[in-house]
Amino acid sequence: MKNYGISVTGGKVEAGAMAAGDHATATNISAVSDSLTDARAEMTHLLELLRAVPELPEQTVAMAELADHELGKEEPDKSSVLGLLELIASGAKSIASIGGAVTAVQQAVSAIL
Repeated sequence: MKNYGISVTGGKVEAGAMAAGDHATATNISAVSDSLTDARAEMTHLLELLRAVPELPEQTVAMAELADHELGKEEPDKSSVLGLLELIASGAKSIASIGGAVTAVQQAVSAIL
Protein backbone atom coordinates (compact mmCIF):
# COMPACT_ATOMS: atom_id res chain seq x y z
CA MET A 1 0.00 0.00 0.00
CA LYS A 2 1.37 3.40 -0.98
CA ASN A 3 1.57 6.11 1.68
CA TYR A 4 0.04 9.40 0.51
CA GLY A 5 0.67 11.31 3.72
CA ILE A 6 -2.02 12.74 5.93
CA SER A 7 -5.41 13.47 4.47
CA VAL A 8 -8.21 15.06 6.46
CA THR A 9 -11.62 15.78 5.02
CA GLY A 10 -14.94 16.79 6.46
CA GLY A 11 -13.90 17.72 9.94
CA LYS A 12 -11.48 19.22 12.38
CA VAL A 13 -8.29 17.58 13.60
CA GLU A 14 -6.50 18.66 16.74
CA ALA A 15 -3.15 16.98 17.10
CA GLY A 16 -0.01 17.84 18.95
CA ALA A 17 2.18 16.21 16.32
CA MET A 18 1.61 14.40 13.03
CA ALA A 19 3.97 12.74 10.58
CA ALA A 20 3.62 10.95 7.26
CA GLY A 21 5.87 9.25 4.81
CA ASP A 22 8.74 6.81 4.93
CA HIS A 23 10.61 6.90 8.23
CA ALA A 24 8.56 9.88 9.44
CA THR A 25 8.45 10.66 13.13
CA ALA A 26 6.47 13.11 15.18
CA THR A 27 7.26 14.37 18.64
CA ASN A 28 4.99 16.44 20.81
CA ILE A 29 6.46 18.27 23.76
CA SER A 30 3.89 20.08 25.82
CA ALA A 31 4.46 22.51 28.65
CA VAL A 32 0.84 22.79 29.71
CA SER A 33 0.20 24.54 32.99
CA ASP A 34 -0.97 22.45 35.90
CA SER A 35 -2.24 25.08 38.31
CA LEU A 36 -4.75 27.86 38.53
CA THR A 37 -1.89 30.20 39.43
CA ASP A 38 -0.27 29.47 36.06
CA ALA A 39 -3.55 30.11 34.22
CA ARG A 40 -3.93 33.42 36.01
CA ALA A 41 -0.35 34.39 35.13
CA GLU A 42 -0.97 33.58 31.45
CA MET A 43 -4.16 35.67 31.57
CA THR A 44 -2.27 38.61 33.08
CA HIS A 45 0.25 38.38 30.24
CA LEU A 46 -2.55 38.30 27.67
CA LEU A 47 -4.17 41.40 29.20
CA GLU A 48 -0.86 43.26 29.04
CA LEU A 49 -0.50 42.40 25.36
CA LEU A 50 -4.07 43.44 24.56
CA ARG A 51 -3.78 46.75 26.37
CA ALA A 52 -0.60 47.55 24.43
CA VAL A 53 -2.43 47.42 21.06
CA PRO A 54 -4.48 50.61 20.69
CA GLU A 55 -6.16 49.56 17.43
CA LEU A 56 -7.95 46.61 19.05
CA PRO A 57 -11.68 47.06 19.62
CA GLU A 58 -12.52 48.02 23.21
CA GLN A 59 -14.78 45.00 23.56
CA THR A 60 -11.81 42.68 22.99
CA VAL A 61 -10.05 44.06 26.06
CA ALA A 62 -13.35 44.06 27.97
CA MET A 63 -13.83 40.34 27.23
CA ALA A 64 -10.29 39.65 28.45
CA GLU A 65 -11.06 41.54 31.65
CA LEU A 66 -14.19 39.41 32.12
CA ALA A 67 -12.15 36.24 31.61
CA ASP A 68 -9.55 37.52 34.08
CA HIS A 69 -12.28 38.27 36.60
CA GLU A 70 -13.70 34.75 36.19
CA LEU A 71 -10.24 33.21 36.65
CA GLY A 72 -9.89 35.23 39.85
CA LYS A 73 -12.77 33.32 41.43
CA GLU A 74 -12.15 30.46 43.83
CA GLU A 75 -13.85 28.06 41.38
CA PRO A 76 -13.79 29.64 37.89
CA ASP A 77 -16.25 28.47 35.24
CA LYS A 78 -14.16 26.75 32.57
CA SER A 79 -16.71 27.10 29.76
CA SER A 80 -17.13 30.83 30.41
CA VAL A 81 -13.40 31.47 30.32
CA LEU A 82 -12.83 29.35 27.22
CA GLY A 83 -15.79 30.98 25.44
CA LEU A 84 -14.42 34.44 26.17
CA LEU A 85 -10.98 33.37 24.96
CA GLU A 86 -12.49 32.23 21.65
CA LEU A 87 -14.07 35.66 21.22
CA ILE A 88 -10.80 37.38 22.11
CA ALA A 89 -8.93 35.26 19.57
CA SER A 90 -11.37 36.17 16.82
CA GLY A 91 -11.17 39.86 17.73
CA ALA A 92 -7.38 39.90 17.63
CA LYS A 93 -6.73 37.31 14.92
CA SER A 94 -4.44 39.57 12.90
CA ILE A 95 -1.91 39.92 15.73
CA ALA A 96 0.23 36.78 16.06
CA SER A 97 1.59 37.45 19.54
CA ILE A 98 -1.93 37.77 20.92
CA GLY A 99 -3.00 34.54 19.23
CA GLY A 100 -0.14 32.74 20.94
CA ALA A 101 -1.01 34.26 24.29
CA VAL A 102 -4.67 33.26 23.91
CA THR A 103 -3.59 29.70 23.12
CA ALA A 104 -1.39 29.62 26.23
CA VAL A 105 -4.30 30.68 28.44
CA GLN A 106 -6.65 28.18 26.75
CA GLN A 107 -4.20 25.35 27.37
CA ALA A 108 -3.69 26.35 30.99
CA VAL A 109 -7.43 26.62 31.65
CA SER A 110 -8.19 23.34 29.87
CA ALA A 111 -5.56 21.54 31.92
CA ILE A 112 -6.70 22.61 35.36
CA LEU A 113 -10.44 23.12 35.46
